[in-house]
Amino acid sequence: MAVSTVALIALVVGMGALPLLTTNPYYLQVVNIGYLTAIAVLGLNFATGITGQIVLGQAALMGTGAYTTGLLMLRYHLSWAPALLLGVVSAAAVGMVLGLVSTRIKGHYLAITTLGFNEVFRLVVLNESKVTGGPFGLRDIPQLQIPAFGTSTAQQLYFPILLVALGLHGLAVLIYRSRYGRDMRAIRDDETAAEAMGVDSRATKIRAFTLASAMAGLAGGGYVLLVGFISPNNFTIADSIRFLVYLVVGGLGSIAGPFIASVLMVVLPEVLRGAKDYYIAIYGAAIIVVLLGFPRGLSALADRLVAPWIQRPAVAPPVPLQMELPATDDGRTS
Repeated sequence: MAVSTVALIALVVGMGALPLLTTNPYYLQVVNIGYLTAIAVLGLNFATGITGQIVLGQAALMGTGAYTTGLLMLRYHLSWAPALLLGVVSAAAVGMVLGLVSTRIKGHYLAITTLGFNEVFRLVVLNESKVTGGPFGLRDIPQLQIPAFGTSTAQQLYFPILLVALGLHGLAVLIYRSRYGRDMRAIRDDETAAEAMGVDSRATKIRAFTLASAMAGLAGGGYVLLVGFISPNNFTIADSIRFLVYLVVGGLGSIAGPFIASVLMVVLPEVLRGAKDYYIAIYGAAIIVVLLGFPRGLSALADRLVAPWIQRPAVAPPVPLQMELPATDDGRTS
């Protein structure tokens, strides 16, 4: 059995065994948030890491899904499934609009635009208090309950969230190796050359933004079902920048790297709480060490041990040219 297969099995088994190692709901809650963050960062990876569009508004897209899900459940008493689905759809619709914007502007202008969108979202949620609860947020949102999986919400939702996160990352591998994934990477490398080769850059950018936003909306809706409370402070510009940092630490364009980085970077501050005033310095130093020691982030390790097949060519290698001259009827070469 290959080393990569063993590493993947060990990783999945380790994550699946965590509820058996600890029943502390706080620890499981932190890890659950890490998995949801990994879903949001995976979406950002499609737009920024694979397609090359700088997005600094992923937290607002996550908030769009969260507030849509929360409002539908709290105000209109919808069950969690249709509310979550509509939350994903609403975030995807906003992402489609941003995708249309990305076809007109690019680079740092697009980054500033998405950054402004994040601030507009925060101000709207903050000021429309009659609908969103304003600075106090939405409280007492019905949480998803699965009693067969444990006593606390963190225990009950651990395996569903983990399975969704792993399933989406498996789907991301398929998209990465598909024609759409190749089109996205071609635009990232050279948009003009990609268009010359027949790639529809407009449709590809819109598709990437819509996919990124849908995953952010799913992560936001999952956060609502897990926590039962949301406020404007959960989806700030700082959170969008934090998602981008996780992506860079994990490796731009990688699939396995950002997943591992997101979970580690969410859990690490809680592990370092015992260091008191020094934990922030240790946390920052750890990020600097990774970025300086591994320019490609954790993908240098993650893609080799966990998912090396992602980098395999999707087509068969070209057949070597035959350099021998054809033989004539008398056996001589012409």
